[in-house]
Amino acid sequence: MGSAYEVKINPNFRAIVNGSANDRILIERDQEHSVAAAGQLLAFRHAQDHENWAKKAEQPAWYIFDLQANQWTQKMRPSVLADHLSNFSEARWAEMIVLPEGMELLGFYPHDIKDSLGLKPKVEEAPKAPEIAEQIIEEINSEYGEFTCPICWFKFDRGDCMNIAVHASLRGDSQLGDEHMQRFYATSFNDRGQALDAMGMTTRDLACPHCRRKLPTGFLDMKNHIFSIVGAPSSGKSYYLSVLVKMLQASLFRNFSVSFRDADPSQNVILTQMKNQLFSAATPQDAQLAKTELEGALYETLPRQGRKVKLPRPFVFRLSPLTAEREGFSVVFYDNAGEHFEPTRDSADSPGAQHIAVASGIFFLFDPLYNNTFKQRLTDVFDPQMEKQKLDQQDVILAESEVRIKSILGMDTLDRIKTPVAVMVGKCDTWEHLLGEPPLLPAVVDQKLSLANVQANSRRIRDLLMDICPEIVSNAEAISSNVAYFALSPLGCSPVKFTDRNGIENIGPDPKQIKPRYVEDPTLWVLSQIAPSFVPSEI
Repeated sequence: MGSAYEVKINPNFRAIVNGSANDRILIERDQEHSVAAAGQLLAFRHAQDHENWAKKAEQPAWYIFDLQANQWTQKMRPSVLADHLSNFSEARWAEMIVLPEGMELLGFYPHDIKDSLGLKPKVEEAPKAPEIAEQIIEEINSEYGEFTCPICWFKFDRGDCMNIAVHASLRGDSQLGDEHMQRFYATSFNDRGQALDAMGMTTRDLACPHCRRKLPTGFLDMKNHIFSIVGAPSSGKSYYLSVLVKMLQASLFRNFSVSFRDADPSQNVILTQMKNQLFSAATPQDAQLAKTELEGALYETLPRQGRKVKLPRPFVFRLSPLTAEREGFSVVFYDNAGEHFEPTRDSADSPGAQHIAVASGIFFLFDPLYNNTFKQRLTDVFDPQMEKQKLDQQDVILAESEVRIKSILGMDTLDRIKTPVAVMVGKCDTWEHLLGEPPLLPAVVDQKLSLANVQANSRRIRDLLMDICPEIVSNAEAISSNVAYFALSPLGCSPVKFTDRNGIENIGPDPKQIKPRYVEDPTLWVLSQIAPSFVPSEI
């Protein structure tokens, strides 16, 4: 048919040429081309015997080459072709090429000609998550097991962990809701022993078999310690936790060569934002942290004992000595709303503070500016927080904590736990002068925790509390046989008044004056008891 020539196609037809969008064809000798445009199928071939080749189009027949099976089908008429392709999904069509009789090199993808030939793919339903997960979960004892869930605080063994599906079609968990990926018990694995979901995708994340919440990364690889922070509403727990994380990172590394870092940065992002907000602020309004709300972002709704309840998000950090990374462990903090520690709040529908019963350390943050007797001693102190009249029930919160712990653990009323309890008297920048001389002793001496100094400071603070509010001492020591008292000030200064953007007078910390004092001492004391090789001490 002579030399090569070019065929141009009207762009409005949106032609598929040789399997891809194009509006022109360059036809050369011995070449074939397929075109699907405007509902029509065209085949071009540059050949000497074009008349014999064209006769084959009078009674059209088709062949299919299956790329997956690497084989040709027998010749079939258009009606048979449609029936045959209807047995395959559109995903399988992508692995097939349809050629009209006479074509040897180029054809059509089924999805490009489905409208022209009236082809309909097979619709396949996405596989459902294994139903066995629902059957097994009821058999897991929540009171016994190697691990304690840092979210719902129930126990389980390694083999009880659920896997979290990865494939997009497996979204929608029966208990968590449509927005969550399915939880399941793995029954198939790849060559590396990694669990596969129902669509054959490799899964990485594990979930608690009780609450189904994603477990922190590496949760099964190391020991986990829960550190419970208890305190009244607006006592400063959020400020304390935000500052504590920053101070521990520096103190543990500098004094004990221990790394303290995020175990799961994506899950710790809220606490990281609070820390950055406090230490990067330019004004008191920018530095002000919002009060933790019972229904706020620091809580999430999860199934627990057949109910959907609000549980606090865990903040998980990993400690490891620089010389032996694999010997580390994790600590878990929570920023509970103070209301969760009040009487009548602890129930099956609101169990958000039950972590105190399984904690490795309990930290009670006492706000002296709540206490009227304490404020009466501070005659020369001018702090805007003292202007507010608050109902002081901090002793009741301690008594309630005792009841919850002993009830959950099944203890006798007169028994005491051995868990270390740190009573932290906050805002010591306003009251430390009441201790008289000399100043409080440093907790760390020559890269060791000085238990002698900690105990000496504890006695002085306990004596002050016995004089002003002995009910705090009696309630704390009814909980545990291992109680120590600490002074601390997360901000190191009194807040200042400011008028916010809405014209409302408020108070917040002045970023230029923030100078934390003694914040990490209670945590170092607890760490010295549960992990003495990490925080060595001397008497």
